[in-house]
Amino acid sequence: MSVLVAVSDDDQYETVLDVAVQLAAGLGQQLVVTHITETDSASGDERAFRNDLQSYLSTVDVPVEVSLDHLDRSGFREGTAVGKQLLELAERVDIDHIVLGYRSKDRLQTLREGHTGFTVAQEAAVPVTIVPEGVG
Repeated sequence: MSVLVAVSDDDQYETVLDVAVQLAAGLGQQLVVTHITETDSASGDERAFRNDLQSYLSTVDVPVEVSLDHLDRSGFREGTAVGKQLLELAERVDIDHIVLGYRSKDRLQTLREGHTGFTVAQEAAVPVTIVPEGVG
């Protein structure tokens, strides 16, 4: 069984990873880290970020698997679509817990994009930890 953590190449990923590592260690589980790519084949920047993730996690005391996963962001309410696809990924990989970051949006952004975290929290069959922006 595993803890799934979804990260983006932003200024919050290290905090999200730290929370996920602590959770996986406390539960005695493997950490499955996924970085969502925008295209079917990962770009050089996305592969470099995956390598940065592996380097950042190289000293943790839990087993870690890092992957790049293409999730479709096209169309209306892309955050909601990504959330649903994360849930499908969680079902395929036999996940016990999901960890992801959260960044607040104004009403127009929420209407246009949806919220990945809200979608996952509402529909997941496993516990979900949402790490808000600004947690240190």
